[in-house]
Amino acid sequence: MNAELAVQKLLESVKEEAARNNYSKVTAVHVKLGSWETVSTQALVKTFDRMKDSHLLSQASLVIDKRKTLAKCRYCGNLFEVIYLKSRCKLCGSNYMEFVGDRGISLEWIDGVE
Repeated sequence: MNAELAVQKLLESVKEEAARNNYSKVTAVHVKLGSWETVSTQALVKTFDRMKDSHLLSQASLVIDKRKTLAKCRYCGNLFEVIYLKSRCKLCGSNYMEFVGDRGISLEWIDGVE
């Protein structure tokens, strides 16, 4: 996903959430970055800082929770973190695996003041 498009959608969601919570200022925006998302965390932070133009978000920081890439062993069913492409199951040593995880950027919560 394009960083600018992702941040634009994120800012819209943040403004809606701030209005629901009666926040006059947002201090932190917490997001979850899916394990299969191609946008880097650095690109997201830079784009967020550049695009947060309103008084509501002027001092907000972006807090990103990058999910780990996981796989499920098709032989024994073990769920494990994939460190590199040729990772093997930690229990049985099999390389017969199915990748699991999510894509996208989702707003988890925001911190703010009324």
